[in-house]
Amino acid sequence: MEQLEQKAYQYMKYYHLCNEGDRLLVACSGGADSMALLHFLYKEKDRLGVTVAAIHVNHMLRGEDAERDRQFVEAFCQERDIPVYAIDIPIPEILQREKGNLQAICRRERYRYFEKIMIESSSTHLVVAHHADDQVESVIMALTRGSSASGITGIKRERPFANGHLIRPFLSVTKNDIHTYLQRNEQAYREDSSNKKDSYTRNRIRHHVVPLLAGENPRVADAFRQYTEKAQADEDLLQSLAQEAFHEVVAIINEDSWRICIKAFQNKPLALQRRIILLLLKYLYKDTTIVQSYTLWNSILELTSSTAGNATLHLPKGVVAIRQYDELIIKKKQISSVEKLPLMVTLNTWTNLTNNLRVYIGKLSDERPSDTTPSAKTYFFQIEQVPLPLYVRTRMNGDRINLLGLNQHKRISRIFIDEKVPMALRDEWPVIVTQEDEVIALPGLRIGNCFSYCERSTDDAFFIVDQQTL
Repeated sequence: MEQLEQKAYQYMKYYHLCNEGDRLLVACSGGADSMALLHFLYKEKDRLGVTVAAIHVNHMLRGEDAERDRQFVEAFCQERDIPVYAIDIPIPEILQREKGNLQAICRRERYRYFEKIMIESSSTHLVVAHHADDQVESVIMALTRGSSASGITGIKRERPFANGHLIRPFLSVTKNDIHTYLQRNEQAYREDSSNKKDSYTRNRIRHHVVPLLAGENPRVADAFRQYTEKAQADEDLLQSLAQEAFHEVVAIINEDSWRICIKAFQNKPLALQRRIILLLLKYLYKDTTIVQSYTLWNSILELTSSTAGNATLHLPKGVVAIRQYDELIIKKKQISSVEKLPLMVTLNTWTNLTNNLRVYIGKLSDERPSDTTPSAKTYFFQIEQVPLPLYVRTRMNGDRINLLGLNQHKRISRIFIDEKVPMALRDEWPVIVTQEDEVIALPGLRIGNCFSYCERSTDDAFFIVDQQTL
């Protein structure tokens, strides 16, 4: 038995990833990882006592190359009488309609189709090809972003999905194991040229950071696998304890409001306090970028430890946290039309804010809006440094911005004082933040140092701040 086969088979058996009689649906793009996975599971299906089918999604982003990927997967399956489900999803049309994050939309649409076929085909498991090197990259990315504790435990080997489970048997094997397996079995695969580009964070980590770590420890993937397995076991226990603690300290007032008993909350260990807040954020928001925001949940934590008898904290999407002596009330605020702020700043569209402000983001290759006022100010930036989309929220405790021209951080509260912003307007003033919840602009007041007044050779986008007169 080859090394990959031995590792993956033992991993599946040790963790009971599937049982005899299960129906496996294998996600296959045609790339090296998923082709090795499909080849392995087809080869071992009798020994595992399972049936195997394949599922393929063409996102219609790479023209004929993507179509050839589909044909390649279908041909492989037809030669072996493997049932195959394939679909073309018009991602460019969806992206044009929604103006969201490309990768997020692709993933959402892909998994919607996976779920649909899982149910229709009565499959018990969706099998995906994440491997040990992917695990290394994911942990590094999570640490770099400052994700929550659950985020830095890495990719899970199994989780509930649709009417069954999603499993990852290749977390036990490395990329080298996969290529060796394909070579020895003379199995061809398709290559996606975008994987070689440094446009995405994961690719930069894969191409530059992981090789450095491997130079220090050739078995770095094994080291990360051991870490994630221990960390996930610890996190599972902490999450279980946090669920129990959540019901002890959090009471549901109604579908839009929750009450936290601060005294009971403070009696819990800090590790559980953080996870209780994280659970609450998961109830409030579907957007994982918001849920995983360190600034957000740390601001709520600070509010519970504040000595002030009464205090208010404005959260994204019109949610407000109100401390009333020994209670913390978190509720979805009923926002007036004057206060209402959109969550996302979309590309090539004016986003109307409070105080008659509006902002516009476009690529330098796009036409600029013709309806700006004489007071409009245009700034330039590099999308790689400030990934889109951007978000709008109101201020939070401890907010700081690295100001353009100053090259140092300054508290937003201090800027409001310096700019003589009336107290009544401070809590509703729009704050522009990145996907990582870093403050980069206070429209109409100050701008961050990620922008420039003049177009630089590295810039590929512009940001307009305009204030309309009544």
